[in-house]
Amino acid sequence: MKITDIKINLIEGANTKDAQQFVGGNSKVILRIDTDEGIYGLSEGGRNYNLYKAYLDEVIKPLLIGIDPRDPKIIWEMLTHGTGAGLATKVLPQVVGTIDVALWDLAGKAAGLPVYQLLGGAARTEIPLYWSRGSGWRKTPEEMLEDVKLGYEKGYKAFKIRMDWRSFRQDSDPKKDFSLFKKCREFLPDDIDLSFDANCGYSVPTAIEQGKRFQDLGIAHFEEPLPEYDYQGLRQVVDALECSVSTGEQEPNPYRFRDLMDIANPDILQPDILNIGGITGLVKVYEMAVARNKIIMPHCPQAGLNLIGSLHAYSTVTNAVRPHEFSEEFTGPVENVAKLFKEPIVPENGKIVLSDRPGLGLEYDENELNKVIKI
Repeated sequence: MKITDIKINLIEGANTKDAQQFVGGNSKVILRIDTDEGIYGLSEGGRNYNLYKAYLDEVIKPLLIGIDPRDPKIIWEMLTHGTGAGLATKVLPQVVGTIDVALWDLAGKAAGLPVYQLLGGAARTEIPLYWSRGSGWRKTPEEMLEDVKLGYEKGYKAFKIRMDWRSFRQDSDPKKDFSLFKKCREFLPDDIDLSFDANCGYSVPTAIEQGKRFQDLGIAHFEEPLPEYDYQGLRQVVDALECSVSTGEQEPNPYRFRDLMDIANPDILQPDILNIGGITGLVKVYEMAVARNKIIMPHCPQAGLNLIGSLHAYSTVTNAVRPHEFSEEFTGPVENVAKLFKEPIVPENGKIVLSDRPGLGLEYDENELNKVIKI
């Protein structure tokens, strides 16, 4: 089996304020890897179509066309480390991640097995999700509560609210942030988890002060309290708080997680399927996490192919029992996303059940897909 072509399109996503706060946030790239045997693999990329096209045309296609796609780990090393004939530079992690997810989908289809079986087998195929809502920086407590209520009505049993401050907005409005958390915590029953994501927006003393206030109300995990590069500062926060502190979605390769654990020692690791380099990157992080007895809760806040890819990897870790992130903000209602697929895999009552179909178990309905293609 040989790769014959790699194609991308840009499709429209959610047309919401939450999505529009990011450049091109209402669109995403979809990628397809074709072979000479008619088997193909699918995945989703980021929002920058031109960046993906440049990498595909100038780097990826010359390297991968003509080689066997059923070796995703070897191809991952080629693209990530710059190994292999004619490759002198390393490829952007998100591009590697997009290629990698499609290769695992393709390899599963070629073998007639779901991806989780190629990875060694699933500890479970029914996985709980937590409802994730962001843009807290521009919302009132009442508006954020309405977002939480929407998920509660859909049957979710765990929640997270995000501020989306980013590291350059240090300590912008922690009092308001706390008021959003307090409003949502007072609404949710005691047995329903609520977490808070500062999105890298606090200094060390503010994170500690805020974290202690969250503890008093009851918080499931306190996510990205500091900029992602401040490992030593994060260690101070972790040591000062009793609640679980999480981070990791910004890490650009799995090997950084070794230093993250050694220096910052977060309670929960949150690799992102694209930022970390796809399913291959996730598996490498999970192996380190299991060796350190660390909790893992992947970052992947959107419905679609990559969510399912992240769930396939997550399902193989026996002690990965926390809910997986889920959001409709960047794709629109999951019912709309489901229309794009022949046999959709969607949440029901806050859980997703993985299919035993080959690969990721998803195939686009070409008629529906053509309705949303922009490029």
